[in-house]
Amino acid sequence: MNTFFKVAGMSLAAIGSMMFNPLFWFIIIITSLIYKKNYKLEYEAIGYNEPLWQRVINSLLAGLLAGVLGSGVSVFLGITIEQYVPENGVFRSEIVYIWVIALLLSLINQRYLCFSYAGGIVAFLNLTIGYPKINAIGILALVGILHLAESLLIYIDGYSNALPGFFKLKTGEVVGGFLMNRVWPLPVVIFFAAIVAGGMGGSVSMPDWWPIIKLFGDVGQTKDLIYILQPIPVVLGYGDIAVTMSPASKCKESAKRLSVYSLTLLALCIIASKLSAFAYVAALFAPIGHEMLILYGQKEEEQGKRYFAPSNKGLKVLYAIKDSPAYKMDIESGDIILSINNNDIISEEQLYEILEKYPSYIWAIIEKIDGSKRTVEFKDYAKGIGNLGIIFATENPSKYFELKKGSPVLDKFKSRLGNLL
Repeated sequence: MNTFFKVAGMSLAAIGSMMFNPLFWFIIIITSLIYKKNYKLEYEAIGYNEPLWQRVINSLLAGLLAGVLGSGVSVFLGITIEQYVPENGVFRSEIVYIWVIALLLSLINQRYLCFSYAGGIVAFLNLTIGYPKINAIGILALVGILHLAESLLIYIDGYSNALPGFFKLKTGEVVGGFLMNRVWPLPVVIFFAAIVAGGMGGSVSMPDWWPIIKLFGDVGQTKDLIYILQPIPVVLGYGDIAVTMSPASKCKESAKRLSVYSLTLLALCIIASKLSAFAYVAALFAPIGHEMLILYGQKEEEQGKRYFAPSNKGLKVLYAIKDSPAYKMDIESGDIILSINNNDIISEEQLYEILEKYPSYIWAIIEKIDGSKRTVEFKDYAKGIGNLGIIFATENPSKYFELKKGSPVLDKFKSRLGNLL
């Protein structure tokens, strides 16, 4: 146990060193730019923005939490993605292969900019043709760790700042829902292996059963092998829509499924480190399992019952704007406003007729998602109440988002090629 306390201290120190890594700060800048890009859209939709610095800090803190937990699992399993052999001076950065393939795949579809696809392809090529020279199981295990960290982040933070709006699905239907878009910079501690004659100062002797995921190849059979902790900066992102359930429920469901995928991939990697035939199973499962997860989620959103479909009882609430009268009345997404000041409400026009008189006091009967009813009230004797600050679910919105499934780069290339032909 004392050994792992020492290793835990070394891991935390390695994570702390990322604060002085220019690449990690570059990732934080990229995170800021991504959030800033959405600012105009958010302001047009809901009339206010959370301060940019606050959003970045929240993402950074959540990322640090996930990074610490993910690093703990990585160190416990002994995940190694690089090997260094001083005899011939070879240093291989296996992440480069992953990034190159991931960037190429993103030209087909943006969602393929993910290590599950690129990592699976690189690992399968290594297992079948022997190139590139990588630790295939280590790469696949890293994919599992990153997705496990991502599932935690989606669960606790994926629905933060979810943007309400209307979305045109590929079926042509326009539905109300929420757009989730979060980015998290995080440091993850992994190992690279070195053959060092005579040992190394400051090293810690690990138990005989460690590492659980052993290295493949000749280097892995060497007795003079030393594992060196190495922190790497990573950025994880989550983008999805919620039209069949609330944003929080959607994120929790997505996170649970992603965690099952991650743990299954890690289990396959552990088995593969003992039975090499399972390495092929793990390499195929990484991209195929992830793709099935994505396609199932998309089918569920497209064919499921609309959570924010308009109601024939009253007005369905899509979103209550922060600090508005509705927000202060604790009216929430999914609530149905049945009446205001004893007047039944079945259309926005009826609501506007009441509010155009700027009443100083209103009370409303609302129906909650579970079918229960409650009465809420609000008063403003100084200015009167002319707007509740609600975005209502409607069948014919004036504005909506058209979701793009492909790659903008590839779409532009196809368009130009079509013009030439």
